[in-house]
Amino acid sequence: MLYPTRLVSLTLVFIFCILTSLTSKAQTTPVTPFKGLLSVSQAHQDIEQWFNWLHQTHPDLSHSVEDVDAFYQKVAQIKSAIKSPMTAMTLWQHMAPLNSMLADGHIKVGHGSTSQWRQWIVQGTALLPLEVYINDDGIYVARDLGTQTSRYQGAKIESINGISATSMLQLLLTNTHGDTLAFRQSVLESQFNRLFYMTFGPQDSFHINLTHKGKPHSIKLSAKAALPKSLATSTFAEEFNVTYQDNTAILRVNTFAWDGFKQYLTFMDGVFTDIKEKNINHLIIDISKNGGGNDDMWMEGILRYIADKPYRHFSTYRSKILLKYRDPGQIVGNIEQGENTRLIQPDLQLDNFYTGKVSLLIGTGTYSSSVVFANTVQDYKFAQLIGTQTGGRSTQSGGIQFTTLTHSQLQMISPRFLLTRPSGVTQMTPVVPDISLTQASLPENIL
Repeated sequence: MLYPTRLVSLTLVFIFCILTSLTSKAQTTPVTPFKGLLSVSQAHQDIEQWFNWLHQTHPDLSHSVEDVDAFYQKVAQIKSAIKSPMTAMTLWQHMAPLNSMLADGHIKVGHGSTSQWRQWIVQGTALLPLEVYINDDGIYVARDLGTQTSRYQGAKIESINGISATSMLQLLLTNTHGDTLAFRQSVLESQFNRLFYMTFGPQDSFHINLTHKGKPHSIKLSAKAALPKSLATSTFAEEFNVTYQDNTAILRVNTFAWDGFKQYLTFMDGVFTDIKEKNINHLIIDISKNGGGNDDMWMEGILRYIADKPYRHFSTYRSKILLKYRDPGQIVGNIEQGENTRLIQPDLQLDNFYTGKVSLLIGTGTYSSSVVFANTVQDYKFAQLIGTQTGGRSTQSGGIQFTTLTHSQLQMISPRFLLTRPSGVTQMTPVVPDISLTQASLPENIL
């Protein structure tokens, strides 16, 4: 016979075991983002919320939208086509083609944030287990997901789960945001695993047809919960570093979005001191992979040491007045436009001011604040631009804002202002380098 005390103890142990089992199961069950079901009304409300917010935030959609009437018609078609309940992911799949129509890297019909995706993957969200690079002729294996290499590295992907690479690439590029096709291709390459997941949905395994070293291969891989390179946290040294070869210095600046501003300024000041002490006569600043950030980073960290005349970093602006940024007298919702008359003065008396030759290396990955930097450098001839044209247009949008749709929890992005380059030329095409890398005649293997 069990005594009451012992019976209570056994009951508590039993309950504890059940709760532990349930907790363990909850912790090991993979997270499936955007699986929540929306009613037709909720899906319509989210589209309307986004549409209204976009127009309340953006100063002029015709800046990037080639055919505004076609855009409005497409939004109406998407909304009218929704006649039955759907998941939040399916709603995104309906709306995502608007990304390529909006044609701006600062406007995004988005899904989850970078931090959300990191969390979901840690919680078991499994992705296509290969990272890729994209060429004009197709999609190629770069590495296994979350690693540095792959036995199939360099193999051309012919199909995944019965979908041809050509059809897949066309759909994915349509769903990707960005100013130009080249820029969207660069974004897709970086975010391929996430965009594949959102476009085709979660899948447990992948039947992949490859061409590797001239031979066809058919492989089956399981989905993998691992961070792709684009989601991995980078170190300061990976983002900012300098190397020297003879009398040339290569300063790589891969971002202008870094929380440790003082750390960055200290590093840059040290670099320019070293450059002077080493008698460097050619400085190459590489921003070819710099997707932007804060203008202060390049104004105080780079131009401070090379700008030999007063400058402005844009000439004219158009800005939507938002409540949180409103100055006295401004009316919320109005569009303000004007000229930037503020000139930033050079500091030629700096002990480590650099007077040698400067080249600025740009490329498809040069975007946002980096484009503004390239505009400024080119217009004032602070450096010679080398490389290939930028992925983004010279006249840049900026001041990005975020909102999350109420029912689907999809994250949307829009800029609030437009900036014209310092010269005053409204250039709706990419920034073009002064000369190509070949014409630059750089020392062999320096980059």
